[in-house]
Amino acid sequence: MCHKKKSKALTVVLGALLLFNVMPVGASANESGFKDVTPDHWGYETISWAKENGIVDGYPDGTFKPEQSVGQTEFLAMLIRAYKPKGFSEQSSDSDWRTPYIQYGFKMGWAGSYITPPASKLSSFPKPEISEPRMYVAKLITNASGRSYDFDDSIRFLLDSGLSNGKTDNTVSGFQGNELLTRAEAVTFIKNVKSKLDMLYPAPEFITTYDPKTLTLSPFEAFPLFVQQPVIYGDYSHITLAIPSSGYNLIHDPSYTISGTVQKAVGEELTTSVEYWDKGEFISETSLKTPITKGDFKTTIELPKQGIFRIVIYSKQEKATPNTSLTKFYVEYKSK
Repeated sequence: MCHKKKSKALTVVLGALLLFNVMPVGASANESGFKDVTPDHWGYETISWAKENGIVDGYPDGTFKPEQSVGQTEFLAMLIRAYKPKGFSEQSSDSDWRTPYIQYGFKMGWAGSYITPPASKLSSFPKPEISEPRMYVAKLITNASGRSYDFDDSIRFLLDSGLSNGKTDNTVSGFQGNELLTRAEAVTFIKNVKSKLDMLYPAPEFITTYDPKTLTLSPFEAFPLFVQQPVIYGDYSHITLAIPSSGYNLIHDPSYTISGTVQKAVGEELTTSVEYWDKGEFISETSLKTPITKGDFKTTIELPKQGIFRIVIYSKQEKATPNTSLTKFYVEYKSK
């Protein structure tokens, strides 16, 4: 799976249809395309599905190594390839095939799922693949579902939402989080997730406690509101929001007002950015300067169209050039 290879042509005849891909399945001895995945292997159909859909490509020697532990970036690559999300490109800035996958993971806020350095240090991350424990898989899938929980809560979320059935039983302990995931198990995991999760979502920055009541909510509706609280001598503005009071806000008018108080101001204004959710990635719409006046701030945003918008409020820093994010939340504009 480390490098994509062109697959050899397969003899195709009429037969059963592959699940999730209406395509005739060949009647040759080995439809998986891998010489070590034969029809009597328990993961044969799923591995064949993954090969057909460009999710896996195996090794140069023509094997898949189904019982080998999956690497953390290998699993990440499988997940991203399964969805082919907007804003992702396999073009790498260096010679390591893993680079674009890890960069995309950090872009989506999935960093808490992985034992990898941030994107700015990709050139120095360890070359060998680190095997993926099942609990890290749970964190990644939870993050990609637009949630952010600790390991146990991530497992509970997967079990309750049907994204996993556990390994020995449908409990946190039965999930066997400390055990490694094989490549065959990884593909099975990906296929199950693909059948239930419509697209990949960005994850909240901060971990919250899992509440089963949020299972019926979309990732945006379940988004927690959090405002950065610097220490008393923090180097950026300290604000309290009056509006909004939650991380998700449904409105029926294109005008939306944000307001609050400023306990400590760094600079004379805040910056408010507006991004539109384009079914897979956020597209920048506008950026507004919001004056701080006598300890208060207030700004009104005109949303250009219906849909979901991510609003981020930034503050200047005293001793650094980049602005820092103070809070973010979602506004969904729907006409009545």
